[in-house]
Amino acid sequence: MQKCFEHFFFCFISDKWAQFQGAAICSTIELMTKKLHDVPFVENPDDRCTVAVIGMVLSYFMPERHFAMPELETICGYEKGRSIWKALSMLNLVKLGFQVYWIEDFDHQKFMADPRGYLRTILDDEAYEWQVTHGNLDQEARRIRQYIKDGLPLERRRATDADVKRFLDDSWLVHLEVNANTLSGKTGYEGHSILVMGYNDAGATIHNPDGVNGNKPNQHVSWGLLDRAWKEFGGSYSLYAFKK
Repeated sequence: MQKCFEHFFFCFISDKWAQFQGAAICSTIELMTKKLHDVPFVENPDDRCTVAVIGMVLSYFMPERHFAMPELETICGYEKGRSIWKALSMLNLVKLGFQVYWIEDFDHQKFMADPRGYLRTILDDEAYEWQVTHGNLDQEARRIRQYIKDGLPLERRRATDADVKRFLDDSWLVHLEVNANTLSGKTGYEGHSILVMGYNDAGATIHNPDGVNGNKPNQHVSWGLLDRAWKEFGGSYSLYAFKK
């Protein structure tokens, strides 16, 4: 009788321990990944990080269609050695049936009225000269005007981690502009685009198409590091979200 009781007690304890372990494992998994979208990675061969990010967005939402690099370059308005603003890619994705959302602490009205004059007030000399010599500011102003005329969503404020989580929870993908060197643990500045496709309490999971420091699919970065790299891209905390 004693032996049977001991066996029953051991089984009861073992069962409870298994339940506890199972609950602990589930809690750990939930902590590790609260949201993660399975997005194909597109490598950046050189300076085409924005092109690669848009390629990932299209591959995820339109897997039935293959977008070659030249087509992606056209969608984004890529030209070797030139700056890429985001209005054109947003407009082109809308034509492909996408929902888009844009948040940025940037006065688009002032920029449209006087592109050079406005940039002169917010950029240092080096950044200003680079934009003037490597971009078509009047063309970008026209594209932004078209985006606004089409009634597409645009908020003038700094985007936040909460915005990133909210979009991901609602099945959007999120494109951020950051300092690539900060994400790679290096000093200095390199303007860069990344795609955020997941997060947990500790940080975000990103596809990092870095043609300078090395392409890094499924890179997990802490919220603190991501925020620092994000801030160092001009302090505007720009966010571009996509859903189809």
